[in-house]
Amino acid sequence: MLQQMSEATLTLLLTMLALGAVIRFMPAAGRGRRGKKARSVAVWAGIGLGMVSSLALTIINVEAPKSVNRQTVGLFTLPVAIVLAVLFLALIAVRSRRVRSLLPGDADDEARAASSMETAVSGDTLVRIVGALYIAAALFRAVPTAMNQAVMMLSGGVEIYSTPVVLAIVGYTLAWVLVCFVTWVSYRLCSWNNRVWPAAFILISLLANHALMIVRIIKAKRWIAIPKDAWNVMSWFINHEAVFTIAAGLALCAVVFLTWLASRSIPTVGANPAEGRLGRARSRLYKSMAGTAALGYLCGALLITVGVAYGSQEIELSPPESFSVVDDQVSVNLADISDGHLHRFEYTTSGGVKVRFIVIQKSGSSFGVGLDACDICGPTGYYEKDGKVICKLCEVAMNIATIGFKGGCNPIPIDYKVSNGTLTVPISALEASASVFAK
Repeated sequence: MLQQMSEATLTLLLTMLALGAVIRFMPAAGRGRRGKKARSVAVWAGIGLGMVSSLALTIINVEAPKSVNRQTVGLFTLPVAIVLAVLFLALIAVRSRRVRSLLPGDADDEARAASSMETAVSGDTLVRIVGALYIAAALFRAVPTAMNQAVMMLSGGVEIYSTPVVLAIVGYTLAWVLVCFVTWVSYRLCSWNNRVWPAAFILISLLANHALMIVRIIKAKRWIAIPKDAWNVMSWFINHEAVFTIAAGLALCAVVFLTWLASRSIPTVGANPAEGRLGRARSRLYKSMAGTAALGYLCGALLITVGVAYGSQEIELSPPESFSVVDDQVSVNLADISDGHLHRFEYTTSGGVKVRFIVIQKSGSSFGVGLDACDICGPTGYYEKDGKVICKLCEVAMNIATIGFKGGCNPIPIDYKVSNGTLTVPISALEASASVFAK
């Protein structure tokens, strides 16, 4: 339960924080119900487009996994999300400067923030369109991963009514409840604060995460070479992606603190009893909002740090199994690997490098064979859990049908043959793979 809740929260929280901040800066088409309707239409259009496209990609990944390469999808969609975010920030910065002179100077931050979103200026339609497209792009980047977690959680012939599966579903559902709640909190806090910087800081945190993912994909495709020291730094951030979420959360924690300060400065005594009651009610509202937001962020931060660390404790790879060498071929008896489970083998090259490869029976005489490494995560290896083959580094569950094919986090494929009751791998292929495992 904790593992599913932590993983889903880590996948979604930063995107949902950004979503709340973006929705706050979606301008209305003027004051009144009709003006607010235009903003609501844009927001829900972006959410709908993002969720529908995410569901479509998830279905394609499940039904036709070979037809979509996750690296290719990321390489095209990540730059689009970055461009839309930068454009949206630029548009709201320009709009904020134009609207500031039209706002009443004697109002508090909350009133000025509300007025700024209801004051119509030229270009607001473009802001709403770009905001809606960014919402769709941001959801499309995060939600398919979360949906894939649900698919993997319920696949492999699990008993849907068993206690572990029920607890996993509860944890996954609670993660969605938490991130949706934090989205609302992010929107409300930004709505009370007439400043652009909290939203800008959150979006920049998400953009930095996206930029690292692009570099990771390009390097995996071997299109660029990165110095070892620089890559070590990038790898740390890639493997500790919660840093970006925590950074975004700190920006909103600053807003929480400002909200709490504002609650202390609200007059609780007025010219008449009614004004005093109104002031005390607003002060209590500000304090309760600040406390609720702090609690929500604390829960999210604990889940993406302590929860993820606890749920993904170090996995020990199974020991290598024995094989024989015949005529420059590594030979394995089919009877030893025809049980549908993951089998790991290790060959020591002439240079002393230990090259690992894995074999798993897919169906009948079909086998998935590949190095115990991938282009993205390196030679960290794979392990079997609940009938799934899982990458040790990124915890992504492989579609067993795609093992032996290039792309994504799949094992790097190598040549092999099946004949006369044995599966053979050329030693030359293993020798050529030494660089993957060389330290």
